[in-house]
Amino acid sequence: MSALRNTLAIAVTVGAVYALASRPVDRHLPDAPDAAPAPDASGQLVVDLVDGATLEDLAEIERLLNADLDWTSPMSVDEALAEGWVADLDDAVALLANHPLVEVVEPQIEMAIPIDLNFDSLVVVDDYGPAAGFPDDPMYSRQWNLPAMGAPHGWSIGAMGGGVIVAVVDTGVSKVEDLEGTKVLEGASFVPGTRTAEDDQGHGTHVAGTIAQTTNNGKGVAGVAPEATILPVKVLSKWGFGQSSWIASGIDYAVDNGAQVINLSLGGGYSAVIHNAIKKARAKGVIVVAAAGNTGRRGVGYPGALEETIGVSALGPGGKMAPYSSFGKGVDISAPGGDKRVKDGGILQDTVDGKGGHHYVEYQGTSMATPHVAGAAAVLLSRGVPADKVEQTLLQSARGDGWDEKFGHGQLDLGAALDTSVENANGIRFLLGAFLAFLIAQMAGTTGGFRIRSAAVGGVTAGGLFFLSYLPLPDLLVVRLLASGLVQWPEILFGHGWMHFPLWLSAALPFGLAFTLGAYRGTRPIALGVAAGYAAVLFHGAATGGLAPWGLPEALGHAWLALNATVAVLLGMGMAGTEILEMQERRR
Repeated sequence: MSALRNTLAIAVTVGAVYALASRPVDRHLPDAPDAAPAPDASGQLVVDLVDGATLEDLAEIERLLNADLDWTSPMSVDEALAEGWVADLDDAVALLANHPLVEVVEPQIEMAIPIDLNFDSLVVVDDYGPAAGFPDDPMYSRQWNLPAMGAPHGWSIGAMGGGVIVAVVDTGVSKVEDLEGTKVLEGASFVPGTRTAEDDQGHGTHVAGTIAQTTNNGKGVAGVAPEATILPVKVLSKWGFGQSSWIASGIDYAVDNGAQVINLSLGGGYSAVIHNAIKKARAKGVIVVAAAGNTGRRGVGYPGALEETIGVSALGPGGKMAPYSSFGKGVDISAPGGDKRVKDGGILQDTVDGKGGHHYVEYQGTSMATPHVAGAAAVLLSRGVPADKVEQTLLQSARGDGWDEKFGHGQLDLGAALDTSVENANGIRFLLGAFLAFLIAQMAGTTGGFRIRSAAVGGVTAGGLFFLSYLPLPDLLVVRLLASGLVQWPEILFGHGWMHFPLWLSAALPFGLAFTLGAYRGTRPIALGVAAGYAAVLFHGAATGGLAPWGLPEALGHAWLALNATVAVLLGMGMAGTEILEMQERRR
């Protein structure tokens, strides 16, 4: 018995290491960027002071430069980002380069929407009819891009980005017709002369639609993560250009206002100020996704080429790299960006038309590819994948044979990413189920053998033989069932979504087993293990949002899971108590 106990302890320990250990993805990055030399001329200087710098600190920098500086925005004061005109940029940068109050200093740098030679040849769509099934958005049939990257897989299991805030740092976002059911926050503008984050260009609203367009509302089109919340951050003007200080301030604002994902469908040369803002965002667990650029040549633009961002190249409808997409070191993943040379080959979304209204229009570009990845990141976060594992999950699950300069680690595959996250979650659930079953049995004072049998059943019920997913086994039904927890079996047997049936996500099965198998000594550990394993899965699903009972609002769904998990624990405790009473009877 001692040997068996030791073997189980070792197995659980190895399982914990395998399930929880991070397996980093190799990154292929360009050489470390160097800031462009400051010109020996007058110009606009951007100074990023240490966080929390005061007006007195700013005044000290002004005295050194003999120039007037202002905070880039009243919302940038806490990040201490300032700018102003100086007589000699080269001298000013040299003077402040190693100053203890200064994190970064550089001349103002202009960024823009990545140039697309066909951007102005808009394909406006207005001929469409009603759609049947899910989703019922009339133009969904023209959205080749969403099935191509696996969005329907997420919808089918209720993984739609709920509770996740995605910042669209762009030209702004306007709540057009087909964003009516999407939660869009007020946001902010960092473009001088504009008072709100409303979109006066069209690019930002189109990007936001790909991420979280209202879906299955009988109108227009669909989005990757329709339950995600959009935070509009306007940093580009109506001409599509923006200064590095505006963009850095917008990134800081997004982080301060709860963004969990930041979409940067913009680019240009390297900016140390923007890089510093992105580093701070990543340090706080925010995922940053950025466009590779639209030059059609080798050489990824910034910030897409940074180590701290997920750089995205663009695919056309056939899965080939789009002809305009930049490529090379810095590309991490590829996603649908459109190719309007092909009929219906652009990325279709609802956006402002520049005339006070809106239209459904096809765009193309790495700008359009980027929000597919941002939306996928939101979906994974909403399923309980930790922020520090999202990038790893997306890149490891991408369709490809290793990294290459066109596709990065491969083509975005949200379905595979969700399946990968389930495999990892199964390892965690196995540990939780085994531990909970062992704890219940131990608290009652049962024998060691009873505890071990209960723990083994609890682990397998909650997470299956999860390690089978990592072995080169054939894709057989029996293998998939054995590698999955009991709660997931309807999903495997009957199709996506079936495990979210509320009665299945309840204590009904543990209740039935408690009064059948639980009534007999030989099968009682099985019934207790199933109850504990079920409880572990329901608690985990309530805590992470990974389970969504059909027809129940989010808060009510979490309450349903937690309540039934508690009932399952009580059933387990009852069976453990029965075991002790019978043991005492046998000793008399």
